[in-house]
Amino acid sequence: MKEMIAANLIRYRKSLGLSQEQLAEQAGVTRQSINNYENAKTLPDSKILSALASVLGITLDDLLRSQGKGLPNFRFRAHVSFDKSPQFAAQVLRMLQTYNALEQAVGLPTYTPESTPCHQVEGNEKHIQTIAALFRHRLGLGDAPIVNLFQSVEEIGLKVLRQSIPIKGFFGLSACSDIEGAFVLVNTHDVTIERELFTLAHEIGHLIFHRVEYQDTLIEEGTKEEEKAREKVANYFAGHLLVPQAEFERIYAQTKDIVKLKRHFRVSYQVILNRLAEMEIIDYAKEKAKICAIYKKHSGGASLQNSMELPPALDNKEFPENERYEYLIWDALKLAKISEMKAAELLNLTVEQLRVHRQEREVYAVV
Repeated sequence: MKEMIAANLIRYRKSLGLSQEQLAEQAGVTRQSINNYENAKTLPDSKILSALASVLGITLDDLLRSQGKGLPNFRFRAHVSFDKSPQFAAQVLRMLQTYNALEQAVGLPTYTPESTPCHQVEGNEKHIQTIAALFRHRLGLGDAPIVNLFQSVEEIGLKVLRQSIPIKGFFGLSACSDIEGAFVLVNTHDVTIERELFTLAHEIGHLIFHRVEYQDTLIEEGTKEEEKAREKVANYFAGHLLVPQAEFERIYAQTKDIVKLKRHFRVSYQVILNRLAEMEIIDYAKEKAKICAIYKKHSGGASLQNSMELPPALDNKEFPENERYEYLIWDALKLAKISEMKAAELLNLTVEQLRVHRQEREVYAVV
């Protein structure tokens, strides 16, 4: 136990750039005490452990968990390596653990997409397009634009959480268990809805094509070239899931206007540009530069950043966050599987606010 706590203290402290002195000061202990804890000479009592966990931005369970230990049955995939951000890795484990426990408490079915390995786009274009079409069929969709992909995949049991995570370059990650279903985390921090939707589709692509590469921990594996090829496969799948080829060709024959195309398919203008580039109709870089120049001219000199969407952008109000997850919380509360205090914590409400919402739900419930 002392060795495990010592290793965790060092890892979480260094990730925050704190010295032993700084951690000691914020936790209300001496530097020598921290030194003794980190060298496994002494064991902190429960009060000090709680103080240390609070300063380090983790829970007591995180501090007591063996390093690298994930959840039983679940394997992860993340484009960004999280070995330098153990606090976030711990946060992801907590999210998934809570979601999984709620599903089990309520008895709601889970979903795992069928796996079919594919490691490069070249030579596999038709295969990837076919898999995208089959997944749309699984969602009960034809070739029409997807109104709300979050809602569609949640309806078949895919676990999706959208959270604001201020990590630069991080858009999402996925985890999978053949027994307990698949999980996708989508970052909402300074990210457009269009990009969130693409991230979800992209991670579903990884779940289908790269399941064998998933690891027990949130550490990226493989060479940069291998990873680049996998990303390209997931991007290609996402593009064809969101915008079916035959329908795209049909609509493109009616209009060449990028704005009209992106608005019709409810995707980013960059998705449209990528598809046109794949079809060798445009040069992506040249067309994007042209669009950026037009935007700058009509916006008073403002630049169209990569993180921005060409107007009109999708409205956030059309895409309520974490509907399935919140349903599980309310259902677990109704079944007395969790307490009001726990439900309020998970919903980020006070107990009083929770009771008001609960009364409203009961008033409008269909008997």
